[in-house]
Amino acid sequence: MSTTTPLPAQVQVITCNNPSAMTLEGTNTYLVGAEAAAEVTVVDPGPEDHPEHLEAIVEAAGDRRIAEILVTHRHRDHVGAAAALRRRTGAPIRAFDPELCAAAEPLAEGERLSAAGVDVVVVHSPGHTSDSVCFWLPQQQAMITGDTILGRGTTMLDFPDGTLTDYLATLEKLAEYDTATLLPAHGPAGAALRPVAQQYRAHRLERLEQVSGLLDEHGDLTAEEVGRLVYGEDSAIDARILTLIAAAQLDHLRAVR
Repeated sequence: MSTTTPLPAQVQVITCNNPSAMTLEGTNTYLVGAEAAAEVTVVDPGPEDHPEHLEAIVEAAGDRRIAEILVTHRHRDHVGAAAALRRRTGAPIRAFDPELCAAAEPLAEGERLSAAGVDVVVVHSPGHTSDSVCFWLPQQQAMITGDTILGRGTTMLDFPDGTLTDYLATLEKLAEYDTATLLPAHGPAGAALRPVAQQYRAHRLERLEQVSGLLDEHGDLTAEEVGRLVYGEDSAIDARILTLIAAAQLDHLRAVR
């Protein structure tokens, strides 16, 4: 059984009421700021059309000014409410993708930010999507991972924008943060990041070995065929999702075989 660590005092989490198979309990929005700071930074404000979540963010900020909105990646359940929160607060929006930014420059790999007195380092983490980033809080030894690593289960790659080749490299990079606490966008926070990243990578490599064996046995296979052979005809997972997973696996294997 994995152990969890309480969130740092400089980090608050608010979970949006948008549960689903993909979002688990809902999207986690993080408020980051030093305890005595007059400002706070919001990470992943959540989906649009959830005014109660927007109100919860503003209420949690209290008397602190929301100075900046950071986004881990382009998916709507993370960035959808950013424009509404900007209208409400005037805060600029920053993301790796310039198209998601407002009144600010895009984030850059290795960039060091000050989030209301808390140091934050941008870690470009492509794989789930090409624009995915994590936010490393060195003083708190915590990593906000977006959808790159979840608090429970495994994440989907938005192939072909997100590739398995990139994702494996990202998991290897995140596993180097051996003292980090996991702060995911979905699922519970507080697990140790390194073992989860290692488990994710081992699982993907095991699947790749299985698919590679099928290709050796059958020759060229389509993504649909691989999905059925690996996961079974009666899988509870939607066939379109299985095909997408298999397409990402085949794409990686064609690059490395």
